[in-house]
Amino acid sequence: MELRQYIGGAWIPGSGALVNDVNPSHPSEAVAHFYSATPEDVQAAVASAAEAFPEWANTPAPARGRILARFHQQLLDHQEEYVRLMMVEQGKTRPEAEGEFQKGVNLVEFFAGEGFRLNGETIPSEVARTMTYTLRVPLGVVAVITPWNFPFAIPLWKISPALVAGNTVVFKPATYTPWIGVRIVEDLLEAGLPPRAISLILGAGGEAGEALVSDRRIRALSFTGSNAVGARLQQLLVGRSVKVTMEMGGKNAVVVAPSADLDLAAQGVVQGAFGAAGQRCTATSRVLVHEAILAEFTQRLSVRTRALAVGPSERDGITVGPLISEEQLKRCLEYVQDAVHRGAAVIVGGDRGPEPGFFMQPTILDRVTDSMPVASEEIFGPVLALMPYRTLDEAIRRTNHVPYGLSASIYTRDLAESHQFIHGVDVGMVHVNNPTIGGEAQLPFGGVKASGLGPREMGHEGTLFFTEVKTVFMDYSGTPRIGNFY
Repeated sequence: MELRQYIGGAWIPGSGALVNDVNPSHPSEAVAHFYSATPEDVQAAVASAAEAFPEWANTPAPARGRILARFHQQLLDHQEEYVRLMMVEQGKTRPEAEGEFQKGVNLVEFFAGEGFRLNGETIPSEVARTMTYTLRVPLGVVAVITPWNFPFAIPLWKISPALVAGNTVVFKPATYTPWIGVRIVEDLLEAGLPPRAISLILGAGGEAGEALVSDRRIRALSFTGSNAVGARLQQLLVGRSVKVTMEMGGKNAVVVAPSADLDLAAQGVVQGAFGAAGQRCTATSRVLVHEAILAEFTQRLSVRTRALAVGPSERDGITVGPLISEEQLKRCLEYVQDAVHRGAAVIVGGDRGPEPGFFMQPTILDRVTDSMPVASEEIFGPVLALMPYRTLDEAIRRTNHVPYGLSASIYTRDLAESHQFIHGVDVGMVHVNNPTIGGEAQLPFGGVKASGLGPREMGHEGTLFFTEVKTVFMDYSGTPRIGNFY
């Protein structure tokens, strides 16, 4: 099947190179193909969105929200198609794909209601017979660039608030998962979104993505992806008045305290580290275990990890599907080999999966030190570093040791210990007796340090990012004002 981009209200092929969309469980199987967008295609997409902006911005916000509500129903009607696409195009197991689908539709449902919540404020003026208030107004054309690991939910948590706030959108999904992006746009249009309120471009970030961000008509950028790409996009935006939110890497730690329920903790760590084959920015990469319970916890963790089934995502009973590419698989294996060379020990896994495809065994490394790359760099695969600690202060300090600050978790029955951890860790999201993964539509999502830039996504804050504040001074005295104004 040939996938096409959506520009100027029409589905048209790109003008660039041919790209095959493959199934990571069966790499020889091409599920679709497309021709990449050229810089000229990108310019046309932005021009179309710019022309459509005034009419869409002047559509009442509740009416924009009702289009999203119809889009929500469109998604529900096509649930099985989206689940199958996530399994075939990204490699998710069915439970993982169903979970992402539910997260995505929850997000659209929440943001549809934001059409009734784009509130300003009425603020008292210090001048008599003057009313002062604020309005929330849209920005213009916004760029949305999304990753391959959550190809359904992440586009929805960016596109939905951008549209309900009155902006027009140019959307570039990841090269590995273009088909899901095409289906999202098709369902938006079917729900009644005006043609040209959204444009879709397909292609690699190095060409299509950079051309999009470089366009001077772009008023905001919402990006999720690697730190390297994020840094490049920041360079392109230097000196320009463009609002930016970026959600990038993570090196998330779980602390298991002596009072923890060890079975609950082991279950949570396995879910956080090896779900989605570890390809989450919020994945658990490190587990710091108090030395008094290290042996017992390691045994429980190892048993649960060895019970995981690795294989093609469509096969019944599979709990760990493929990595997205051969390149990503090699990267993960190299991190394991480097750790072993530096003195770490593999206690579970450590090698490729049992059959062809981009599979890797869930891996636990022992004797890992903070100075090893495996303990401080984002791997984006099913690799977990196991490390002991002695005091909670030490565990907090080592949680904060890495350049990232996205998510952290503690398993404990001690209330004082949990609050000490919550206030001590330098991250954007904290979990207690839960894995490092997860989020809810109505809650802000994002991190600090190298994990994030700009305002949070999701929740009401995620909508406000796509707006500007306009302050209004309304004088109803009917007489000229005399005096100093500042």
